[in-house]
Amino acid sequence: MMGAENLTGGQHHLHRRTRRQVRWGCLAGLFLALAAVVVWFLWQALPEAVDSTWERVVDSGVLAVCTDPSWPPFESLQEGTGEIQGFDIDLARLMAARLAPGVEARIVTVGFDGLYDALLAGRCDAVLSALPYEPLRTQDVAFSVAYFNAGQVMVTAEGDDRLATPADLADRVVAVEWGFVPEGDSRQRALLQGLSLRRYDSAPAALAALQAGEVEVALVDRIAALAYMRDCQGLRIAGEPLADVNYVIPVRPDSFRLLSEINRVLLDMREDGTLEELQGRWF
Repeated sequence: MMGAENLTGGQHHLHRRTRRQVRWGCLAGLFLALAAVVVWFLWQALPEAVDSTWERVVDSGVLAVCTDPSWPPFESLQEGTGEIQGFDIDLARLMAARLAPGVEARIVTVGFDGLYDALLAGRCDAVLSALPYEPLRTQDVAFSVAYFNAGQVMVTAEGDDRLATPADLADRVVAVEWGFVPEGDSRQRALLQGLSLRRYDSAPAALAALQAGEVEVALVDRIAALAYMRDCQGLRIAGEPLADVNYVIPVRPDSFRLLSEINRVLLDMREDGTLEELQGRWF
């Protein structure tokens, strides 16, 4: 076996280089191990992030909810008593009870234009007032998952089962409101812009025209469709909304635990049928 003293110059240089690489590899491994230990100790020493809003809600048993009671059936003042009622009010109370044992909703009335300011000023912990998701506000507030979709829907006669997608609107006479603007992706907009439209003064007028047989389909927002069908039989919503207008619950950005619990409750309500039950009660 050749000893180190018998190595050629090139072999000797390679041998030294290999030893140096092994030495540096061992040192690097030791450094990484020490760094991992330091990070672990620092992680153990750092205090866990605390959501002070959530802690106060649980300790006090009160979830303060801002709303503007001027948008029935989501929120309105009952004639005679002045009591606030509606879809969102029932949702606030049911949601609060599911957040944690003993928690109840306290409704705080605020004008619509002041809802976000009231939230950020600490007058309430969350807002439930038929507010659509607004991407431009995500720097100021955090939004929950959707609890209601108010987007435009296709409404037709109950016995007409030929309508399922926007493509099925071709060659039909379609009722819309004045000011109707096609929504959705580019393909849907192209389909809707090529339709034979009849314009009416309001969504109920467009739906009345459908019921009278003047048109075959009406395109209206989902709220108008549900409200009209509550009192008038013979119509149905076909397919899914053409574009999403999702109602959500804003909270302050630092209310991360509260937001997580609200999302948990809303998803449970969607799964167990509570949201559908509320919709049936108020529409």
